[in-house]
Amino acid sequence: MPIPAINHIILTVSDLDKARAFYGDLLGFEVHEVPIPTGRLMYFPAENGAAVWLIRHEQTPPGDRFSEFRIGLDHLAFTAPSKEFLDELADRLIAAGVDTKGVELFHGRYYYVAFRDPDNIQLEYWLDTP
Repeated sequence: MPIPAINHIILTVSDLDKARAFYGDLLGFEVHEVPIPTGRLMYFPAENGAAVWLIRHEQTPPGDRFSEFRIGLDHLAFTAPSKEFLDELADRLIAAGVDTKGVELFHGRYYYVAFRDPDNIQLEYWLDTP
C-alpha cells in the first residue's frame, strides 16, 4: 500500500502569541488564526497542501516543555530550498537569540539547521540535495 500524503500536524504550544511571533515573524510562515468556540487555533500551510496547526490546551501543565525523548514527535523538518537559504536562516536565528549550531552536515552529505521553538519543539530545515 502506498504511503498517503500527510494532511496536517498539530503542535501543542504554551502561548499562541509567542508561537505566532516565532513561526510568523521570525521564520516568515503565513500564520492564519481560526477562532473556535473554546478559544482559537493557528495554522500555516505547507507547499504540498499539508498544514501545521498550533493549539494551546487548557489541560497542558504549566511550565511543561517538549522533549523528543518521550513517545511521540521527535522533531519536525522542513525542506530547505538551498544552502544559501540555510546560511541566511542560521544567521537570522542566531541574531534572534535562538539556540542553534548553525548549518551542520549530516553524514558528510546533507546540510541542515536544527533549532527549537519557544516550547522547545525541535525543528529543522533540511537540504535534500548534497
